[in-house]
Amino acid sequence: MTFYFGTLLGNLNEIGFYDFFLPFILFTTLTYALFRKIKLFGEGSGLDAVFSMSIGFFIINYSSLGLYLSHLFSVAGIFIALLVAIILITATLGVDLPTYMAEQQGTAIALVVLIAVFVLLEAGLGTFLSNIDEIVIKVIILITVLVAMITVAAKITPPQ
Repeated sequence: MTFYFGTLLGNLNEIGFYDFFLPFILFTTLTYALFRKIKLFGEGSGLDAVFSMSIGFFIINYSSLGLYLSHLFSVAGIFIALLVAIILITATLGVDLPTYMAEQQGTAIALVVLIAVFVLLEAGLGTFLSNIDEIVIKVIILITVLVAMITVAAKITPPQ
């Protein structure tokens, strides 16, 4: 019996493996890692897993944000693979690219911003923004502000 890998991938696509399951796992993992990092629910609590699964489910099922983000991460994955290939090629040629970028921080920041803008445009940011509801934009802004506030509060150390 011959095994056809293309048939397997096609069958997984038909049952929604790529449209639902993988993005769900991705968003659940990202929110779980964020909750574990900031210790929002304390140490050893199972609430962070429950909340991250709920957030992952709601992002995937009830908003166009999930579809856009799954496409965004696939495009970003391609750029990460290209970056790894570039690092391997430059290392083969005798250039230590990470050290060079650490020494040239302005160039590194400009390159990261350029790649980020290109990834966002390639993933269709303009069409995504025109199709989402007003409430989703407000929720995204609220979450961004909350994450920024938590990040700033975590960096502030109490006086000793």
